[in-house]
Amino acid sequence: MQQLALQLTPLVAIVFVWEIGAGAFGIPKFIEPALVGKPSSILQEVRQLFSNGTIFKHIFVTFQEAMSGLALAMTGGISLGIVLAYSPQGARITLPYVQVFNSLPRIALAPFFIIWFGIGLLSKVLLAALAAFFPIFFTTYQGLQSIDRELVAAFQVMGANRWQMLHMVILPSVLSWVIAGIRTSLGMALVGALVAEYIGSTQGLGYLLMAAQGTLNVDKAWAILVVLAFISVLLDWGVRALESHILRWRSNPR
Repeated sequence: MQQLALQLTPLVAIVFVWEIGAGAFGIPKFIEPALVGKPSSILQEVRQLFSNGTIFKHIFVTFQEAMSGLALAMTGGISLGIVLAYSPQGARITLPYVQVFNSLPRIALAPFFIIWFGIGLLSKVLLAALAAFFPIFFTTYQGLQSIDRELVAAFQVMGANRWQMLHMVILPSVLSWVIAGIRTSLGMALVGALVAEYIGSTQGLGYLLMAAQGTLNVDKAWAILVVLAFISVLLDWGVRALESHILRWRSNPR
């Protein structure tokens, strides 16, 4: 509880200064007041978004796109990480290309995805998958590379079969790496879906954000960002809980 209070203190201080500064003391003359917003007004917009129920459909759409993209990224990233970890020659050939694609800005690619795959679900899922792929791939690859080879050799000498090697050596060594990659990729998948929605969509939180900013409704735009932040925190909390459970299993293997 004390740690939570310490973590929330800076946020509370920022909100307090923002509210007081935008209210009692005003804002600089060269800034339009309507373009700044106030925490109290933003909170009212959040309540309104949930009271009329329209935001739930958009949350579901964005969640579906992000999770579908994450699933694709996990499938491809973990698979490629395993293949390259056990194929040094393949890694030497493939890794430079992976590095090049990883350096490309995802936002710059979003318009191409919209042109190629339309404004439907597919373009959002694929961009989310592309954004989420690289953290999972690199952590899987590095995790497998970090396995203690002497430990593997010792288990082989003792006659361990493939299942025992997987259960007692490989999984405990690599799972923490993979979970760390998933935590990063989860946020990246959400960002990828939002960017695609922002550029070309008729539904989703990215679309709502674009529409609010297009009409200069700053309070509503901030309210949508607050909802996004809350969703991100909940998803990260879920992955951290899974990570904690897996690490307990790792420290007490049966």
